[in-house]
Amino acid sequence: MTILDVSKSYVRIFEELTKIPHGSGDEKQISDYLVQVAHDHNLKVVQDSSNNVIIYKDASLGYESHEPVILQAHIDMVNEKNSDSHHDFTKDPLELVVEDGFLKAKGTTLGADDGAGVAYIVSILLDSNLKHPPLIGLFTVNEEATMEGAFNIDMDLIKAKRLINIDGEEEDSSITGSAGGMDITITHPIHRQNTQQEGYCLKVRGLLGGHSGAEIHAERGNSNKIIARILHTLSKEGTIQLSTFKGGLKINAIPREADATFTMKNDAKCREIVDKCIQEIQKELEFTDSGLVVTLEKQNIESIIDEKTSQSIIDYLYLVPTGLRHKSDHLQGLTTSSENLGIVDLTDTTFEFGLSVRGALDSYVQDLADEVQTLAKVFGFDATTENWYPAWDYMDKSPMRDTMAKVYKEVHNGKEIQMYAVHGGLECGIFKGKCPDLDIVAIGPNIYDVHTPDEKLDLASFDRTYSFLCKYLENL
Repeated sequence: MTILDVSKSYVRIFEELTKIPHGSGDEKQISDYLVQVAHDHNLKVVQDSSNNVIIYKDASLGYESHEPVILQAHIDMVNEKNSDSHHDFTKDPLELVVEDGFLKAKGTTLGADDGAGVAYIVSILLDSNLKHPPLIGLFTVNEEATMEGAFNIDMDLIKAKRLINIDGEEEDSSITGSAGGMDITITHPIHRQNTQQEGYCLKVRGLLGGHSGAEIHAERGNSNKIIARILHTLSKEGTIQLSTFKGGLKINAIPREADATFTMKNDAKCREIVDKCIQEIQKELEFTDSGLVVTLEKQNIESIIDEKTSQSIIDYLYLVPTGLRHKSDHLQGLTTSSENLGIVDLTDTTFEFGLSVRGALDSYVQDLADEVQTLAKVFGFDATTENWYPAWDYMDKSPMRDTMAKVYKEVHNGKEIQMYAVHGGLECGIFKGKCPDLDIVAIGPNIYDVHTPDEKLDLASFDRTYSFLCKYLENL
């Protein structure tokens, strides 16, 4: 049971959202929920073939001549959970917990990214007491995976040149630009042979993980790369044959956990080598991932991959770049390109690696993708690219941004709002490509550790940001 103040409409709506499954690609139920809300309140609504939802609300009295404003958020969430969680994202409501002023979900992601934005928009659309121009609530699907919703939206249904994206994660900031990116999948068939011999199980736990755009600059540990590094070191002492290797759940999340099972010839020094690697890696991650735990246990192995393929997998994973690559010389602190080895999966018949590449320029994205693909070609692996999305470039002139800065300063007693570009991918670049004249700002409440089971929403910030958003609309 949670201790939430559901008398606040946006809090009540957010709680309702957490009861409805809405992982990326599984948004039909929450899309239908939004349609029903619109019908229940006599609001015009359109649901397209992708399950995007558009809800229209007339201007309040005195604002009829003002230019309309789009309020936009995505309705999918990243489904991540701890290894000991039995939560079923396809049917179970999230188990909410309030702790020290933060809202969390027990053992899973919370979905405040972007349930907070969805709750704000629905609340505003249903509130007859607010002052605002004509509003268009735009709810898109599959942002966290393919941005399918934004790509498929028919802009003829949205006659507006002003858009507020509510997918930010810092209350005192407004996003002014975002990275582009794409996903790369590396695959190769494998052939197993049955065996019955003693081998090892190597596990990585305790990493912080995080969003591969928002936290990649922190240079946190990547569980897949840690396993690969240890196996690479072991392979110099004796031949390794892999049985299993599985790490990470989402291509755009820095992987927190990974497991590998294997056999090793000449394994007399196996534990000594692993212990030395653990000490080195823990020292390297002392200030970024102090909770790292790596374990090595004996285990019976029932099937293995041939020596050559095993070594190729280990070598590729050891060599493939991951993490921060470049920072901006123009905008302080901005990561301009990165890779994330998000998924490793060794099945019965094939292996699959999933990497996400991001860049502030399209040329960065293409160069990183070429690098990953070229390395795969050297090893004889197949590499395919998908889910490309464009960057959102900073605009020198933005009346929406100017008004936001003015209102924020008034509401926060002279405090200036921070304006900055982010390395995460937003749908804004897609909308801008469809409508070059679109003036866009992006905001949101304080949300921490998104894309991980440690995700938490600052409830006080949730309140303040909603009040600010309403005041901002009143001034448009």
